Amino acid sequence: MEVPGAKMGEMTILNIPVQMLAVTDRSGKLTPLWFRFETEEHRIEKIAIEKTISRDESFYAGIREKKFICSALFGDERKIMEIRYNIENQKWRIFQFLS
Repeated sequence: MEVPGAKMGEMTILNIPVQMLAVTDRSGKLTPLWFRFETEEHRIEKIAIEKTISRDESFYAGIREKKFICSALFGDERKIMEIRYNIENQKWRIFQFLS
């Protein structure tokens, strides 16, 4: 599966916008479950997140974001990626692939 703008094996900042399904627990902890995005062939692909490895929050250049390191299967290939949620505009994106 080809991911738009991604050169697998290189750590490149991608900023791929995604539609995300996430849940919150009673304490407000946010956990992403799956996302979908448009490929370069203009197909919509849905990817289930296998595991949330870590979570953090950052405030950089006036932008508050929640950061998630997650693993997911892209076809037959498992990828570790950094997904970010912008708190102000409530948008999700794949920031970069880590593996």
